[in-house]
Amino acid sequence: MPRRHCQFTVILEKEADGGYSVHCPALPGCVSQGDDRRAALANIKEAIGLVLPMVERKGETPDVETPALLAQELRHILKGREQDGLPFAGVSLAQVKVSLKGRE
Repeated sequence: MPRRHCQFTVILEKEADGGYSVHCPALPGCVSQGDDRRAALANIKEAIGLVLPMVERKGETPDVETPALLAQELRHILKGREQDGLPFAGVSLAQVKVSLKGRE
């Protein structure tokens, strides 16, 4: 079965007590975490690989990943970090590539 490849931008947040939380703005609710950056990225890649096929089976599509969507998510995160007294330096973006089985 052919595989298709998708690329998503994810947002990582360094947690005050260690580790990272990470989410994918194009797939609302698709979140994960990890003890370090590498683990968090591996975990969100796995989460995307599980969530995306379910979204597509429902006939839905991921949000279009635009600079405006990413900026909106970053503003939301930074506002929350400010309210919680956390440093802004703990937020970063990364690209993850996900390989999915093609449709039959």
